[in-house]
Amino acid sequence: MRAVATALVVGALLTAAPIPAVAQQCAQPADHVVPQEGWALERLAPSSVWELTSGDAVTVAVIGTGVSAAAPALSGAVLSGQSLSGGAGDDDCAGRDTFMAGVIAARPAAGTGFTGIAPGARILPIRITDDPDEVDPGKLASAIRSAADGGAEVIAVSVGTASADGGLRAAVSYALSKDALVIAPSDVDVGEDAVPYPAGFPEALPVTGITDEGDPIQHAAGQPALVAPGNEVVGIAPRGSGQIVASGGGIGVAFVAGTAALVRAYHPDLSASEVRNRLQDTADHPPADLPDPQRGYGVVNPAAAVTSVLPAESGEKPMAAAAPPAHLPPKPVVDPLPRLVALLVTGGVGLLVVLTALGRVLIPRARRRGWRSAWHNASRSGG
Repeated sequence: MRAVATALVVGALLTAAPIPAVAQQCAQPADHVVPQEGWALERLAPSSVWELTSGDAVTVAVIGTGVSAAAPALSGAVLSGQSLSGGAGDDDCAGRDTFMAGVIAARPAAGTGFTGIAPGARILPIRITDDPDEVDPGKLASAIRSAADGGAEVIAVSVGTASADGGLRAAVSYALSKDALVIAPSDVDVGEDAVPYPAGFPEALPVTGITDEGDPIQHAAGQPALVAPGNEVVGIAPRGSGQIVASGGGIGVAFVAGTAALVRAYHPDLSASEVRNRLQDTADHPPADLPDPQRGYGVVNPAAAVTSVLPAESGEKPMAAAAPPAHLPPKPVVDPLPRLVALLVTGGVGLLVVLTALGRVLIPRARRRGWRSAWHNASRSGG
């Protein structure tokens, strides 16, 4: 991409002020405070999950022009960086990667609504160029490997190259093998209709920036997997306590990287590939038909990415299938009449037997007494 266009918001005025991309004209300090959080944060609402996670202890590598440790909004967040192009990794003349790092992890500050998506994350800067238009594929590959070896769980690449270099692809694969997710812009200008790399490699997660109306901010030669705000985004400069507003290719990567940091902090058992799938599966998909209705690109959604239950992931057991209903043999219906008849017959026979036995004893005695009772005999003898 060409130099990132920026604007300083002063009161109701919007004054254009470009961020230089060359070492001789470094970015100016941001002296004006933008009190609003900006449409991007309003749209993504990352603060809704900060009680659950703010990206604490997650390291996000930012590869490009370096990140200024002097930026007040990143105080204490920038790790000791590395530079492959001279200077220091934790310094940034162009201002590009400091802006990206602010979108990812800027700490809250009084007087402004702006903050990073994951304000608890740490930033590992790796500087490979002072000019975003001049990117060496070999240095980019080395930076990705260094980021993975340096413990980065998320690698945000702010630049791109038209070269589908085999070493660059191997570096992205290496990072994935180290459980680091590489996120790269598919909307940076690397030549007419040229696909930018590493976003063009299937191992990377390609991202394109959009406006507040959902339109791409510029033509993307590669197919994005996710989209995120990239137009009139509030951010920070390498120095100064104020904010700037910028538009440009690659900014969307920062929003996705910050969201990935939230997910990795809250779901530490997920692999980089599972984090990628979660980001895509929980995105806000547009109403239009997508190339892949099961996983077309959508706008990254921090709250859904953190809180959604996706049973297919390891560590989240799928719900057990309901057991099929048991089929028991029908219980026979018993007619009580035969049993009752049998009981009556048995009882009658028993009673008849008892009566017969009594008759055999009592009848002879009655005959001997002339059929008079013992009480009658007793009365006569007493009289």
